[in-house]
Amino acid sequence: MITVPSASQWGSPTASRRALLIHGLNSSSHTFHRVASVLAAKGYLVVAPNLLGHALRKPGVDFQVQTLADDLLPYFQAAEYDIVIGHSMGALVVLSLLKYLPKTKPTSVVLVDPSLELSAEQMVDAKVRFSDDVRTNPTAEDYMSLNPLWTREDAIWRVLGTHIGRPTNSDDHIDGNVPWSFSRLIADRPAAAALTILVAQPSKLDCVAKIKNIRTVIVSNASHWIQYEFPDVIVEEALRNIEE
Repeated sequence: MITVPSASQWGSPTASRRALLIHGLNSSSHTFHRVASVLAAKGYLVVAPNLLGHALRKPGVDFQVQTLADDLLPYFQAAEYDIVIGHSMGALVVLSLLKYLPKTKPTSVVLVDPSLELSAEQMVDAKVRFSDDVRTNPTAEDYMSLNPLWTREDAIWRVLGTHIGRPTNSDDHIDGNVPWSFSRLIADRPAAAALTILVAQPSKLDCVAKIKNIRTVIVSNASHWIQYEFPDVIVEEALRNIEE
């Protein structure tokens, strides 16, 4: 029997189609609750693992994105997936797993608002932004006030994700991945994998402008948390890859 790390699951275990959803930094599997619910309603068994150092899981020997990815390899040994989606740092984990996807089975891969390339200055700014959530300890009401498109459930899962992760996660994972450069991993995707990148800010796509055979989508009026604000867009793009 293959032992897999802790995860949340939606849909029927007997479903013929499968989706794997990977959360980002200072978050947890339930950040995808809205996307997962829609996919489950469409007949998918949806599995969302909790990354090392998150959701009360102890960290690995280091904080490299590849280490987070390798920890999830049992999921690929246990099953094949029609859809693989990652948010933020989880999208970088997905990129690190592309080389393990089946070579011939069509797979829809969706990266949700990833920062594929960051300068040293941008890495410092990112540490400050993520650390603020831990330091200021926002409530669900605070998040709902700042993000009018969020539901109360979204805000609760955001608070919980921060509280059940390690307080030094942001610093450890950002410092552990210098230089922050991941767009090169797109070349590892099998020919059968269709790749879509969803972003809130067009500038995040500059580093992939010359890469062929990927779909890029700018989600208007979205923040970094597209899975809360426009979950249907994520699902539509994931299914579009399969249909085409």
